[in-house]
Formats: sequence, C-alpha cells, structure tokens
Amino acid sequence: MQRPQLSGDRVRSRWWYWIAAVPVVFVFWLVTVAWVTFAIMLEPSLLSFTSDSPVVHAVSVSLVAVGIPFAVLTVVFPFAVFQDTQAIHRAEPGWEPPSGNYSLVGLLGLVAAVVSGVLTRSFSIAVIIGLVLSVPFALYYLRERHDNLGVP
Repeated sequence: MQRPQLSGDRVRSRWWYWIAAVPVVFVFWLVTVAWVTFAIMLEPSLLSFTSDSPVVHAVSVSLVAVGIPFAVLTVVFPFAVFQDTQAIHRAEPGWEPPSGNYSLVGLLGLVAAVVSGVLTRSFSIAVIIGLVLSVPFALYYLRERHDNLGVP
C-alpha cells in the first residue's frame, strides 16, 4: 500500500532538518543537565567546586559536550529558515511563509547570543541564550510547516 503524496513531498528541501535539530538538541541538553546534576548529587566529590549548586556545575559540564553544537545551530538556524521558506516558495504548494520575516525572527537568537556574549563575556551564557530563544520559533515553524505541507 502506497501512502498518498503530501504537498510537502514536492518541496525539495531538507533545511527543515536543521530547524528540527534546535528543539531536539535543546531537549537532549536538558536531559544531560538533569543526569549530570543527579550524578553530582550522588557523589559531590566528582567536582572540586564547592561554591555553586549541583545544577550550575551540571550546566557547565554539559556545555563542554554540547556547547559547539549549540553555537553551530544558533548560527545556521536563520539561514536554514530562509532556505527552507525559499524552497517552499519555489514548489508553490499553496503556503507562502514570509521568508524575510521568518528569517529575521530566526536571527533573534543569534543576535541575542552575540549581545549577551559581549555584555557578559561568557561563551556559555551566550550559547544558552541563543539556543533558548531559537527553540520557540523552531517549534512554531515546524508546526506551521506540518499543518500546511504535511511534512515533517
């Protein structure tokens, strides 16, 4: 049995994978923070720091593993939104997401990351802020894309 062709099948773009990676990586990071916090609480001597809470240490340790992917996703996200909306326009499926507006909203996380990085001089805080601000729009865009194209 063959599935019916969705209007999203005509859109020859896989840029939405990058957009979908934003909330996926964020959830993975939250799970990592929870796991590392739990490990530190079970064995506080794992880290020699004593002034901060286990959650602060867990955030720091987890960013060692996912800090660079966060930064890459924050930079690629507005470009992926623009490329995907352009591919949707070329396919003419009936839904015309505003490329410029959506790209500017996608750029918000990157701008906030740069500004917070300059103000705080902390790469960790900048990366977290950039990704956290990108997650709601990524979820919104993916829902709209699904509602209008059937994919993802």
